Amino acid sequence: MEKLYEKIDNLKEVLNETETIKKIKEATQNIMQDQELLKQIEDYNYTKDERVKEKILNNQKFREYKHQEAELNLLILEINAQLKQIIKKDKCGL
Repeated sequence: MEKLYEKIDNLKEVLNETETIKKIKEATQNIMQDQELLKQIEDYNYTKDERVKEKILNNQKFREYKHQEAELNLLILEINAQLKQIIKKDKCGL
């Protein structure tokens, strides 16, 4: 079990250094610093007003975040595919 925890920690370290993770963190930080955008998101969550949604979707910071979110999802799919290969080779996956 100790070996599993060590491998998981190593994987997290490697992932934190990928461009995808760095860019999603940066995009998230940019959104968190944009008070107007945060207010629009809050308003939309409360009202579900399509005009507010359109403003949010047209915001460049939000669009960048959504792009990076898609990149992160692709990275997750790639990791899952690799994990399946590992499990196929070794029943316990280690």
